[in-house]
Amino acid sequence: MDYKLSIKRKKYGVVITFISLLSTVLIFEYGRIEHWSFVLRILQLVSLIVLVLSITFTYVKTGLWNFTHKPIEKLDEREVALTSKSLRLSYSIFSVLVLILLMYFSIAERPLNIVLVVSLVLFAHLLPASVIIWLVKHTKKM
Repeated sequence: MDYKLSIKRKKYGVVITFISLLSTVLIFEYGRIEHWSFVLRILQLVSLIVLVLSITFTYVKTGLWNFTHKPIEKLDEREVALTSKSLRLSYSIFSVLVLILLMYFSIAERPLNIVLVVSLVLFAHLLPASVIIWLVKHTKKM
């Protein structure tokens, strides 16, 4: 990890990342329904830029992305326990969220679009590291 952030700043980064991910999806949905205007295109671009920057600084440069995607053989006992807990919590959250979204789209008889699907895949990959940020009380390894 070549870039140090306090836990508080990492938490802000997580919030910014998820807000920009949600805004990217919502702006795309709105633009698709209401036809794209210049302002919507600019908002979409800004949202995507904020998303990429927040992922880069909160997850990639701090090493959190690599930590949650590291083979289990390269983790010590404490890291295995932390990763296991974060995966269990994050995929419980993810499963419930996806079920709610699928039920909504089914009841509303709306088609799923690729932006939503890609965002959900990205969300699934970011969630374990995000849970770790909220679970860790110190910054020794993170």
